[in-house]
Amino acid sequence: MLTTLEPKQQQENLLKATKSVFRQMFDDTCQAIEQLDGTAFTEQPWTRENNTWVMGESKGDSIYIDRALLGGTVFEKIGVNYVAINGELPPGMTFQKAGALATDEADQIDSEKGTPFFATGTSFVIHPRNPMVPIVHCNYRYFQVGKISEPQYWWFGGGADLTPAYLFEEDAVHFHKAHKAVCDQYDVAYYPRFKKWCDDYFHISHRGESRGIGGIFFDQLNHLPAEQLLEFVTDCTKVFPQAYLPIVERCKDMSFTEENKQWQRIVRGRYVEFILTSDRGARFGLASGMVNHQSIFNCMPPAASWTYDDQPNLGSQEASLRAVLKQPREWV
Repeated sequence: MLTTLEPKQQQENLLKATKSVFRQMFDDTCQAIEQLDGTAFTEQPWTRENNTWVMGESKGDSIYIDRALLGGTVFEKIGVNYVAINGELPPGMTFQKAGALATDEADQIDSEKGTPFFATGTSFVIHPRNPMVPIVHCNYRYFQVGKISEPQYWWFGGGADLTPAYLFEEDAVHFHKAHKAVCDQYDVAYYPRFKKWCDDYFHISHRGESRGIGGIFFDQLNHLPAEQLLEFVTDCTKVFPQAYLPIVERCKDMSFTEENKQWQRIVRGRYVEFILTSDRGARFGLASGMVNHQSIFNCMPPAASWTYDDQPNLGSQEASLRAVLKQPREWV
């Protein structure tokens, strides 16, 4: 005899499954990176005491873990984070005011006494040693606002995008094709929509250029039942290493000069600028106290550079990249 689960039980099952998906990505992708690099991640769990993040095993239902890989043979620095936390925004603060939302839908909840929330997700920011290998960012997450068992508002967000210092078209095509394939399995409108969203979001407005050559990005995704969207997000988490690691394998042993390395540091500087000036997630995480500042700086490059009026030479590889960053291209 078939039985129908009560809404509360359905919600508990959803949260358990969602946390498991993001933890699986966290562990599996780290393992694949360690196998490629030959260097192990270090791990630091965090817990909150008196509204302050302190080192130590997470307590209760909340889990907060940072991992870092420093000075590897292939990767110069990698910052990784996994969270599954119950919390409460400070009184008077809402998701929109904190910068996490571009709409006011979730702000209909009374925030005078503090807004309860649940958040889970995982993120990777990978800075390779060889400048011919692109930087990559990947983050998938789930938020809900209100009671843990009866949220008043919920959504999925995330994506993956590529930031090369030197542009190889076959790499851009491979990365975008992999993400288009997973999108097309669910809705052929997803890829063009999420690709444009990525180009628009990862834009450094004061520079008038994109951070990189894009990928996919979405936020506040809740147009279908959460269980259906979790299936899509699950496949996105699985495709990320397939989209990126073959590029690393192809480019990691290419020769490069100190001039190439200096250009990589300039590109990394742009990456830093975006995080500090334009990234809603970083602003929200710091303003709400949900994110430990150590996690944000764990994702920063090991070295970056700024040069006054850093215009590349006409006709150079660097100039070709800058032209693409000024005017995003369609890759597939």
